[in-house]
Amino acid sequence: MKMSKISTVLSSALLVLAASGNVFAAENSEGVKEHFGLTQKEVKAATDAAKAGDAKGCADHYKQAKQHYKEITGNAASMRLQKAIDVMQTGKEACQAGDTAKGAQVGEEVTKELDAIGKESLSK
Repeated sequence: MKMSKISTVLSSALLVLAASGNVFAAENSEGVKEHFGLTQKEVKAATDAAKAGDAKGCADHYKQAKQHYKEITGNAASMRLQKAIDVMQTGKEACQAGDTAKGAQVGEEVTKELDAIGKESLSK
């Protein structure tokens, strides 16, 4: 009976350790670049959805962009990037309210800023 509990605890611990590799995916420069690129991709998709009048698609892509942003760590998670993501949130809120024109405008602004940040910070 005691061995069963011990093996259950050990199995659980191994599963947690195995899963934690995904949680810290952006701890290295390649992971940061990957999630930064995915953030850019989702912002562009949100912008395209907003231009097409798809408020739900727009908001969903902005939400995915925010999830990828959360994986960006270290020096890449600069104040400039944080400000761009704050602006992005206004685009998401606009789309949620049905204002796809503002959602698209914000997406274009954020895309330009992310492109500039990427050239400056990630090309080194």
